[in-house]
Amino acid sequence: MGTPGTSIRYRTDNKTYRLQTGQTPIVRPPLYNEYGLDNFPNGMNAVVAVISYTGYDMDDAMILNKSAHERGFAHGTIYKTKVIRLDENERTNKARSKSARAINKLFGFAPDSFVSAATRSKLDSDGLPHIGAKVTEGDPLCASHNVTYDPAKTSSVAYINNDGVTQLHKYKDSEVAYVEEVRLLGAESGAEPCQSLSIKLRIPRSPVIGDKFSSRHGQKGVCSQKWPAIDMPFSESGIIPDIIINPHAFPSRMTIGMFVESLAGKAGALHGLAQDSSPWRFTEQDTAGDYFGEQLRLAGYNHHGNEPMYSGITGREFAADIYQGVVFYQRLRHMVNDKFQVRTTGPVTQLTGQPIKGRAKGGGIRVGEMERDALLAHGCAFLLQDRLMGCSDYRREWVCKGCGSFLSTQPTVWGGALGGRRGKGTGVVRCRRCARKLADVIEEGSEVGIGEEWEDGSGEKWVGGEDTTIVAIPGVLRYLDVELSAMGVRMRFNVGP
Repeated sequence: MGTPGTSIRYRTDNKTYRLQTGQTPIVRPPLYNEYGLDNFPNGMNAVVAVISYTGYDMDDAMILNKSAHERGFAHGTIYKTKVIRLDENERTNKARSKSARAINKLFGFAPDSFVSAATRSKLDSDGLPHIGAKVTEGDPLCASHNVTYDPAKTSSVAYINNDGVTQLHKYKDSEVAYVEEVRLLGAESGAEPCQSLSIKLRIPRSPVIGDKFSSRHGQKGVCSQKWPAIDMPFSESGIIPDIIINPHAFPSRMTIGMFVESLAGKAGALHGLAQDSSPWRFTEQDTAGDYFGEQLRLAGYNHHGNEPMYSGITGREFAADIYQGVVFYQRLRHMVNDKFQVRTTGPVTQLTGQPIKGRAKGGGIRVGEMERDALLAHGCAFLLQDRLMGCSDYRREWVCKGCGSFLSTQPTVWGGALGGRRGKGTGVVRCRRCARKLADVIEEGSEVGIGEEWEDGSGEKWVGGEDTTIVAIPGVLRYLDVELSAMGVRMRFNVGP
């Protein structure tokens, strides 16, 4: 994120990330000025303390000073462009004469339609949004109505067959946005009615927990907490850091350049200097630490950049001095609001009954084999059952306890099958595989109760096969059973009493 150009107003990118509070870095190479990059700032000078504090900054996470956030630290804006086309997915009427153009929709309110006063107030008389208007989920972005346009009817443009229905094209995102600009897209001559509209939306985004930040040395991490300034550690001079990062982020990455920048930025801020960060300026004898450390010493600070700091919670001085300086931090485009995915129930795949994939379609998050292993290792059996069946493709199926089959069970239909009339079901679910012919049962001398026999399509009478029960299964198990049976493989399920 940064300032993408001086002509943002005239740009029509699908999505642009813009930093509203960009600053010029204290530590920069000479080419920074040659290129005039102050016109395109892409970060902020942050007071950074290297300390393990509260536990929220573990690993690569970072704690943000809530007060710095409220002063506008890393505040950003996203510009989205939405194009609304009225002629999309419209079938051309081939029976129409070539002289008649098929234009089916126009922007604006249909003359005879009823639209509430609240909705009309959000759009102008042409059915277009007001510049600067605030839009929330479900608010109309523009209005259109159906017409038949036939210039062949008269010498002038003629609209016939107005159906009197106004269609509202709504804003579907959950974030609050503001209409930045509205462009009418169409032929240069203007002879044809407008069929396309480009709406540029402005979405303000302050940093939230989970948003990503990075120094220019690749020390990237997410904001794990916005900590109240009153509880942040402070130095002897009362300086409270904007960012707290963990010391464990450095040894394995060996990003010593960030330590040097921290020294240089601190000295530059104290003396009002823009520090030169050209590479290869220092040697083993004349080190960067000595050069910037001397500047710090002259300003009355520790030569090594360490400072005594005090706990914001207890007020006690820490046992160790804390490395604190000024580093140029950037806000990255990876934000929680673009990535979070929450779902209870929603659309499912038609074939398997499992949740569809894809955040944009309201899909679920996949629990794969390794996730399953982790849940098993923690003994979370019911959680695993909920993820893989309860919130996925739970269904209840009849199964025969005798033959162990899903596919052979179905509600019986008896009486009148041969006469072409659909008989009434008994409500009893029997297993066709375990059923016996009525004639065989009578020969054995067994008694058959009224309504216990049933008749198949050929007129043969059957009885029995009632040893069935309902079991809860994942729907995909039934699908697997069907697929295997199509290949001549039979599955048998052992169902207890």
